[in-house]
Amino acid sequence: MKRSHPSTEIYDIVGIGFGPANIALAIALEELHPDKSFRFVDSQKQIVWQNEMLFENALDVYSNIQNSPHRDLATPRNPRSRYSFLNYLHENGLFWTQLNLNMSMPLRPDFANYIAWVAENFRDHFIGGTWVTGIEPRGDHYAIKCDNGPELLARHVVLGTGRPPQIPEQFQDITNPNCIHFTKYNSSIDAMVAGNAKRIAIVGSSQTAAEIVLHLTKMHPQVEVDVIMRRFGFPLKDTTPFVSEIYFPEFTDLYFNSSEAMKRRIDRDVYGTNYGTADEDVIQEIYQQIYYDKLAGRNKLELHRLSEINNVRDKGGKIEITINDRMHTRTFDKAYDGVILATGFVNYGPHPHNQKIPNLLQPLQHLLQLERGAVSVGRKYDLALTPEAPGKILMNGLCEVTHGMGDAGSISLMSLRAAEIASKAFEPADSADPATALGDADTELHPVIA
Repeated sequence: MKRSHPSTEIYDIVGIGFGPANIALAIALEELHPDKSFRFVDSQKQIVWQNEMLFENALDVYSNIQNSPHRDLATPRNPRSRYSFLNYLHENGLFWTQLNLNMSMPLRPDFANYIAWVAENFRDHFIGGTWVTGIEPRGDHYAIKCDNGPELLARHVVLGTGRPPQIPEQFQDITNPNCIHFTKYNSSIDAMVAGNAKRIAIVGSSQTAAEIVLHLTKMHPQVEVDVIMRRFGFPLKDTTPFVSEIYFPEFTDLYFNSSEAMKRRIDRDVYGTNYGTADEDVIQEIYQQIYYDKLAGRNKLELHRLSEINNVRDKGGKIEITINDRMHTRTFDKAYDGVILATGFVNYGPHPHNQKIPNLLQPLQHLLQLERGAVSVGRKYDLALTPEAPGKILMNGLCEVTHGMGDAGSISLMSLRAAEIASKAFEPADSADPATALGDADTELHPVIA
């Protein structure tokens, strides 16, 4: 993408991060607020969605997205938008061929190309290859400092950086470069294998873990692969229609206005629709792979089920894991040349395993009105700030704790959320939102779902 040249102009909005959430915001700003100025900055020079999980075998069953293509970056908010997935197919000569595939969910490379196509339409509003190093108040605006270019000035800031990787406590002191979170998979795996990695462990039982199992065993058949999971087996993702209503727009109101106890109850009920589960096709393929290996008299894929990781050590260039195998009531040590953590992401919030304040906002704590030590988020994704704050700070795609699972990595509600963020940014400063979600433990349920 062509790099824009920052100036002393004060933009109405500067978005930090230009993944799908903030790309959807760019669409909403263009379509709903054409008189407003905006810029986005991202560490990627070229926007590639899930670049660490785009595999070479594009036609494998496990390369489909887990989302209807009509829940794209624009259609739920504006079915007539030129930035819809259908229009992407039309403008790129793919419409008839893609429909002829008879696939309810597109190939992941196809959807990644769609996101890149939309992003390219905003190249004049995008600065790539730049890390944001800080945000500071300056008079009636914010200054966004970048590591290799002039600073950007903004009346309002939207944080859309994605959530930080979840690194289990046992692995946090491991310095071996072959111990990676899955968000580094594509850029690390070839070098790991080329460095003579013969045995690799995958930690987790999610869709991501399952996809990595299949990719690793197919592309590097010489490698022995172990999967370490707490579950009895790979759980099936819950795609039933009632549970899938968490991706309805009214669910956001229900969840936001619920008590903390009700939020926890809902989380338990819907957890399997997005976390720690896998699609049936990938589960079946893994099972068939294990059976095929038995027929061939080999054991290159081993599952350590109902297992906990007690300890992890760097040892002689390897990563030694103490596995508590509750299925066979034994504890043993096993050394690996590489470990891939399919362990998800950290949410922002006040709970024990949450991160309370995004790193970029740590220096701005004097402007943040914290609740239980965490950022306090309004219904329209705006942070509670002191009167000294020069403008609004909003979080895009980082509010699962307050807004529910529809605010997680799913694309389903991005277009609607983007419109709410844009409208909130431009509301008068004295426009009051309902109570913030972190302080509403006694709030009545919103009567949307019985």
